[in-house]
Order: sequence, then structure tokens, then C-alpha cells
Amino acid sequence: MPSETILTEQEQWNYFVRDFFIAAIFQGRFAYCLMSLHAVNPSILTYFVNSDPYPYLWANMVYGITVMIYTRPSLSVIAPFNRMVFGVLGSLMFNHSSMICYDWLTTLYPDSPYLLTFMGFMSGRLMMVHLLAFLYHIDTRSNIPGTIIRRDFAFETMYLY
Repeated sequence: MPSETILTEQEQWNYFVRDFFIAAIFQGRFAYCLMSLHAVNPSILTYFVNSDPYPYLWANMVYGITVMIYTRPSLSVIAPFNRMVFGVLGSLMFNHSSMICYDWLTTLYPDSPYLLTFMGFMSGRLMMVHLLAFLYHIDTRSNIPGTIIRRDFAFETMYLY
């Protein structure tokens, strides 16, 4: 008979918080993916939801990327209020610059909806991968006592050494 592990209330809370953060991060990434399509070709999502999803996608993008930045190991040594401010500011900068890029794409190819949709999707993926690479770089180069960051070969290939 396998032995059961009884978790303390604090351990249960820690698991809940970890799972909540993981869900929030994926929620933000999913909203960002949908926004990369909606920003360049609004008719796609509007067709399915019969309303403009922009405000909901924007709120979820900002929220999810804020949580992603807030939970980074490199920020764990900073006071929670400052971590939250850094997360919100970083998320707003990233998401706003993405929207400017999508707007730029729509001025470049105003009469090519298929090309715009492809370019919006691909540029969104590229920007998200580079945000993750930047956060990985900061985390792996930070000296945080008691924390070991798992190395990721895909991101390690960006270094010249």
C-alpha cells in the first residue's frame, strides 16, 4: 500500500499559487496569440464572437505577461510591490510595442488580409520567443542564493561562447 503524503496548509497554498501563476501565464500567452491575429485582421475573431474582443484580449495580455514577469526568479529578491510595478510596466511596454508593430504591418500591406494574418501571427511568435529569451538571459545570469535555474538548450544557442 503506497504511503500517502499529507501536505500542510502552507504547502497546499504554495501549490495553489504556483498553479495559479502557471494558468495566468498561459492565459496571457493565449490572449497574445489571438491578439496577433485580431490586430491585423479584426474580421477573423469578430466573425466567431460577434463583438470586438480587443478589450478582453488586451486585459488578458497585460495580466498574463505581468504575472510572467512577476514570477521570474531574477525578481524574487525584490519587494513584492516593486516586482508588481516592474511586471506591469514590462508587460505594458511589451504589449504596446507589439500593437505598434501590428499597426505598422497594416500600413505596409493594407490590401492583403492573408499576408497580414500570416505576418501578424509570425511577428507575434517572434516577439514572444524573444521576450522569453530575454527573461531567460536575465534569470540565468542573476546570482540568486538557493536558486538553480534549469538551462534550456534552445535559449543557450543564442550565446556566442
